[in-house]
Amino acid sequence: MSLSKVINHGEGEKHSLSKALLKSFSLVTATAIGCISIATSATAASFSFAFGSGGSGNGQFNNPFGIAVGSGGNIYVADTANNRVQVFNSNGVFQSTFGSLGTGNGQFSSPSGIAVGSGGNIYVADSDNNRVQVFNSSSVFQSTFGSSGTGNGQFGWPQGIAVGSGGNIYVADTLNDLSMPQGIAVGSGGNIYVADTASNSVQVFDSGGTLLFTFGSFGTGNGEFFSPTGITVDGGGKIYVADTLNNRVQVFNPSGVFQYAFGSLGSGNGQFNNPSGIAVGGGGNIYVADTFNNRVQVFRTPEPSSIIGLGILGGGLVVRRLAKRG
Repeated sequence: MSLSKVINHGEGEKHSLSKALLKSFSLVTATAIGCISIATSATAASFSFAFGSGGSGNGQFNNPFGIAVGSGGNIYVADTANNRVQVFNSNGVFQSTFGSLGTGNGQFSSPSGIAVGSGGNIYVADSDNNRVQVFNSSSVFQSTFGSSGTGNGQFGWPQGIAVGSGGNIYVADTLNDLSMPQGIAVGSGGNIYVADTASNSVQVFDSGGTLLFTFGSFGTGNGEFFSPTGITVDGGGKIYVADTLNNRVQVFNPSGVFQYAFGSLGSGNGQFNNPSGIAVGGGGNIYVADTFNNRVQVFRTPEPSSIIGLGILGGGLVVRRLAKRG
């Protein structure tokens, strides 16, 4: 009997199994009395869609570096070498752009990092101008802070930027640290996550800046990094790292334990060329600024594992879902 055409007998909840679903199953136990358990395997994220190409027109990019997703689903991209920010809807359709090359208010010189606060304000790490600029939800300039230097409130090529739930702004002050941290994120619990680029590691701090733990080392294996640049944390505490020179994304649990990776060098769907910025939006989407391919790629997080029990009862096959997607 084919498992994709199930005959049901007996009591209880019953489901048929499609061939597509069976492809994601792995047999984990079997007993002499004809009952088995099948566990779905949560593998890597799956490619959803991409948008952008090389150029300076609307919807085109020149080395996009930072990316953020607002509460309404809009996607904000720091289009670094075009010295502007571009805004797209959740489907990757161009909406608007702001900024130009310069040192005045609302102008940029190599903007790298971008974040969106809960109130809709947009925060841009204006790297070569050594400052942060703040815009309202309509992209109108509001304020700026920072200057070149090593003192408090000064910057040396700031890149990563994040906004915490309490409104604090966190900036990766890249060239003022020997390990050149480029990415920064803040979790819902207030912990601060730093992509410590030259040290090929991630450092995790509490909300007061006390180091909690570090994970990662140089290499190409699971849990190893080669110049990690972007970092983000989802609502469940999973940590997503743009492992830039390994041309992949790695995902870790809240304790920094490796879960899975996806991506390889190339220009095809799901491949990368120096991925930099990364963000996680609602609905489980992962957004990656694929910098040297001049595009943004969007992925779906894998389905959580589930267990399905199968039993042979009365000559038929009964399928019971013991655990399902939360």
